[in-house]
Amino acid sequence: MTEKEIYITLEKYNFPKDEFIILSGAALVMLGIKHKTNDIDIAVTSELYDYLLANYNCEEDNHINNECKAYLINNEINFGRLYYTEEYDIINGYKIQKLSDIISLKQNLNRPKDKRDLQIIDNYLKAQNMNVLNLAYLGDAVYELYIRTFLIKHYATVKDLQSESIKYVSAKAQSNFLTQMINLNFLTSKELNIVKRARNHKSHKSKSTDIVTYKKSTGLEALIGYLALIENNERIEEIMKFIVGD
Repeated sequence: MTEKEIYITLEKYNFPKDEFIILSGAALVMLGIKHKTNDIDIAVTSELYDYLLANYNCEEDNHINNECKAYLINNEINFGRLYYTEEYDIINGYKIQKLSDIISLKQNLNRPKDKRDLQIIDNYLKAQNMNVLNLAYLGDAVYELYIRTFLIKHYATVKDLQSESIKYVSAKAQSNFLTQMINLNFLTSKELNIVKRARNHKSHKSKSTDIVTYKKSTGLEALIGYLALIENNERIEEIMKFIVGD
C-alpha cells in the first residue's frame, strides 16, 4: 500500500481514530520514510479489539508471536492489543507509532525485513540532517544516469543524444518539470518539504540561468538525491517516468 492507499483503506473501515495506533510499516509510509507496505498494522484498545472480533470476519495471524493474538481483516488490517500506548505522534488526525518505538520494535523482532527497515530509517535520519546541496549533488548524478539510459534506448547517434538531453537536463527543463509536478499534486508533503529546503537554501547565483529557475532545478535534484539516499528507487522511477512521459 502507498500512502494514498493507506488513507483510502482507513477511511473505508472508519474505525474510531482515538481507539487505535498505526504501527510499523504503515507508520513509516505515513512518515515518508518508506514508499509502500504490505498491510496496515494497528494496535487497538480492548473495546475496539472486541468490537472487531464480533463484527468482522477475522483470521488469526499466525506470523505474529506476542502476548495478545493478532488478527487479519481482508489481508488489509492487522490488529492486536499489544503496543497500544499513550505515547504516539499525530499525522492527519491519525495516531501513529513514534519513530523511536518503531525502531525499538524492529530491533526486538530482528527479522530480515526489520533489519532492512532499520537501515532505511538510518538513511532517512541522515538525509534529514544532510546539506540539501549534497543531496542535489547526488540527485544530479542519479537524474542524469536515468535520462542517459532512457535516451540511449530511443536515439542512435551521439548528436541526437546531446540535442535531446537538453530537453531534460537543463536547469530550465528541470524547473518546468518540478512546477508541473507541484501543480498536479504529484509530490507528497514530505517530498515538497525537501524541495522547499533546497529552494530556501542560500546559494550562489547561477551564471547560466535566473535564480528562481536555478533553485527549482536544485530542488528537483535534491529530491531525487533524498530518495536515492533512503533507497526509495520505486518512487524515483515514478518521478522519472513522469518527466520523460513514459
